[in-house]
Amino acid sequence: MRAEVASALEGAGFQVTGAADGYQGLSSIYESRPDLVIMAEQLPGVIGKELCSRLRQVSYVPIIVLGKRQEGSDEVQMLEAGADAYMSKPPDTVELVARVRSLLRRRSGAAGGGAEEDLSRRGNGDDFTSTEFRLLSCLILNEGRLVCHPQLIAEVWGGKPVSMDCLKFYVRRLRQKLSAVLSRPGYILNHRGVGYRFSRTI
Repeated sequence: MRAEVASALEGAGFQVTGAADGYQGLSSIYESRPDLVIMAEQLPGVIGKELCSRLRQVSYVPIIVLGKRQEGSDEVQMLEAGADAYMSKPPDTVELVARVRSLLRRRSGAAGGGAEEDLSRRGNGDDFTSTEFRLLSCLILNEGRLVCHPQLIAEVWGGKPVSMDCLKFYVRRLRQKLSAVLSRPGYILNHRGVGYRFSRTI
């Protein structure tokens, strides 16, 4: 189904990036900052409702959820979690393309921007490796909130096993680069044994 959806969107002129599960999806979103997200209600590795809620906490990107409209369906819960549209799967690709265009028009006409657009203005992805950029994106989009070690590893490395030494290495490199990239000071604060938090003030 993912391949069919991607083919329909590419045929309509859209650039598509795919992900096999929720963790890979989050990692890809932090790196590529898409204009719209299409996700399945049921995903390997993460509950769809939790992923939808997580995306809505950090971004205004439109979200289309593909699920089963039947008794016991989580359609209402997905919409309450932040989805902009819910479609039965497999979706009618003509209708899906039309919904994508509609949501993108609505977004482009809205005033202001989301957190991911603010990040674009403040940072330059060319200054980082792809891993460093995903890590910085995750921390900035959670500004002021503690991000625990497992969450960072899951969202930055797509659920792959990564050691704490590796995580600490990338955090150390980011701290060295932050002052040259952000227009205002930014600090990655260490909550020993728990995680990290990005803050404008110490």
